[in-house]
Amino acid sequence: MNVMKIVVSFIVLLYLVFILINLFSTAFPKDEIVKTIETQINLSKKNPGEFNSKYNLKFEEGLLLTKKDFETKDTIIEFQCNSYTHCCAENDKCNEKIEWTKEKARFNEKRNPITSTRCDEIKGSYFCKIYLGEIPAQIQLEEFNYNNNFYFNSEKLKIDSKITNKGNTTENYARMETTVSIIFFENGIKKEEILKEENTERIKIEARETKELTQEIKLESPGEYTVKTKITGLDFGFVEEKFNVNVFGEPEYNCRIDETKKEITIDPDSIGENKIIECEIAFYCSDCKYGFECKYEWQKQFPYKELELKTKEYTIEHARGTNCQ
Repeated sequence: MNVMKIVVSFIVLLYLVFILINLFSTAFPKDEIVKTIETQINLSKKNPGEFNSKYNLKFEEGLLLTKKDFETKDTIIEFQCNSYTHCCAENDKCNEKIEWTKEKARFNEKRNPITSTRCDEIKGSYFCKIYLGEIPAQIQLEEFNYNNNFYFNSEKLKIDSKITNKGNTTENYARMETTVSIIFFENGIKKEEILKEENTERIKIEARETKELTQEIKLESPGEYTVKTKITGLDFGFVEEKFNVNVFGEPEYNCRIDETKKEITIDPDSIGENKIIECEIAFYCSDCKYGFECKYEWQKQFPYKELELKTKEYTIEHARGTNCQ
């Protein structure tokens, strides 16, 4: 093989390599980008609070994505660019990188940032973020423990959790939010009344860092409770836990019935020739903290009556007869 053939072969090889490089580095068309991110959003809807990431999307220079490209009747979209390498500051203009606001993202040159989505569901609607740049901060629950049987006058409800930030950005406002509800039965129907809503102090958790969150809540009376705990942050995703606890002991509250006060409300439409009337009798209480306490004290006085939970000031009986005394 002479020198000329070697040179020609080398030039052809370089040309083929150049074609292959350009082939695989070609940016995806907008409709393909939108379709791929839509698939990510739909996966995130099925797993609220958890991110879904793509690593191989290539965005062309001049590409503009807006929230309208992705929003539907039940889905609200917001952009967030979270990498100094790929992004301008929010609302800033720049010649390179990605210009972005919560409503749109413009690519001023070819870029291939990690693209992630995460959604939260609230009352049947989805609130989803499209992240460009880095994998966002993301909570991962490592451990979760609680005491589910204890005496209220000597112990508190204690919840211990261990969490890890498995994302690549920092979360500055992680905390545990807990709601405690008392369980009771009314007319044979199981119901719940919220008694307390308490949150821990917010903590900072770096990427890949593990920390503990602990919460202690005082319950003032015995009974069965439902506890709902949500560990979340400003931009951290979330995890939720729900459990029941049984609390034993004699109540220490000062709730008492007030026999000096009783109100009767007669339904005027119920008065007829047969003199059968329907009315509502309110039995009052003093120094109660919660409605179920007032009902409980009057129920001890009248175990045969069907009383309805109302407020901490009074409970009611629905009566029907020739009088409502």
